[in-house]
Amino acid sequence: MNEQPRKAQEEAPSLDAYRRLIERLPVTIRPALNQQLSQWGTLFPYEQNRLSNFMKGAETFSPSALSALTAPLWALEMKMGVKHWNFSEANDTIENASQLARSEYYAEWRREVQRVFETVNAAARDSTPVQTASTRLILLFLPASLPVDPQSAWKEWDPRGHEIRISGDSRRVCELAMQGQPGLSGIVTLAGRQGSIESSDVWLIDAEAKLSGMLSPLSTNAASLLSYAALKPFRDKFLAELNKTPKDIQATDQIISNLRLESWEGWDLWPAEVAKLPRLRKFVIDLFLSGNGSLIFSNAFVEWAASEALRRARPPVMVIRFGMRSKPKPFTSIAIFENQQRVSSLPDVDDPENSAIDAAILARYVWLSASRYPEGEHTLCLCVSEHRDSAYVILPAGKSLAWSPERPIAPDELYRWLGAQLLS
Repeated sequence: MNEQPRKAQEEAPSLDAYRRLIERLPVTIRPALNQQLSQWGTLFPYEQNRLSNFMKGAETFSPSALSALTAPLWALEMKMGVKHWNFSEANDTIENASQLARSEYYAEWRREVQRVFETVNAAARDSTPVQTASTRLILLFLPASLPVDPQSAWKEWDPRGHEIRISGDSRRVCELAMQGQPGLSGIVTLAGRQGSIESSDVWLIDAEAKLSGMLSPLSTNAASLLSYAALKPFRDKFLAELNKTPKDIQATDQIISNLRLESWEGWDLWPAEVAKLPRLRKFVIDLFLSGNGSLIFSNAFVEWAASEALRRARPPVMVIRFGMRSKPKPFTSIAIFENQQRVSSLPDVDDPENSAIDAAILARYVWLSASRYPEGEHTLCLCVSEHRDSAYVILPAGKSLAWSPERPIAPDELYRWLGAQLLS
């Protein structure tokens, strides 16, 4: 029997028990939990563990204790009139969110839901062994084609960090991260030595399909690799389908649901590194449906993909490369996500200055996303501006640089230091 079917059979009894437990919870809590269970096979390990821990936490409550915990939320749902709504218990929908937001009790409802989840999660943590935290790594690259001004680029970053200068060609840092150097492997291999055996532990996110060309073929299957440029055939098809969405909540819910359930099995639409990975394909679909410009702007895609990967997978290692975008064309409507290549015959024109501004801001947003989570305390973040051979480094709590920030550091020396931090 293949590994995936065997695993599914082993998990089925637990998932059935989870479904029965969800039926005992207040109605407005059920959609998110049921949706995750229905998508179990495409959840990342971190998501599966988080959902399992919540369920195990709920199981620690006796029936009477669980009823007492959720009684205020049940009572609030009665006042809101939830039983009279067209409320989906199977999935989080736009209509569900709209009905909740329109209720005069919405703020109180949010507080009650948060109280229930915090109490259940606390019970789960009490029964879960504490694991030793290891150093995590986020590498961000602003390519040489982007004229980033370090004086303004680093100004708003975390004050705990240090600006450093790189002696020599700073583009070498990205190459080393992908390929390694004599005596020290590339980042993907180093992550494996740290204990990573799951592709969602290492994410490579790129605007211009440069990282895949630097990566060793043997390492491709050991990482989640996403490239905005390589996804173009799928993006064009998906954008065309999304633009059919009418301005009606119920119809939009249905179309979005259909887009999520669509198999998208046309291998010619997907780049090779995504085509045979259902979980990663599902991630891309969810990403494009969540907005934030990721369908039409390469740097928005990079930032939002990184932020969602941090939220959903909590990877120990990320390598993120921004890139050049084209100037928005006149007489097109990026606000409704039109494909500008199709609706305008004007040639694409690079926009280096504004791409540099976007990339510098969005790189910082990636760090802000990482710092929201407990793992942020153990994360080393390095953002390299190749245009000026400059970088900004933020160290994990309690750690310090091994050299003076005033001294320029060579790419090889910087990479050896990064490798030592990852393995420490």
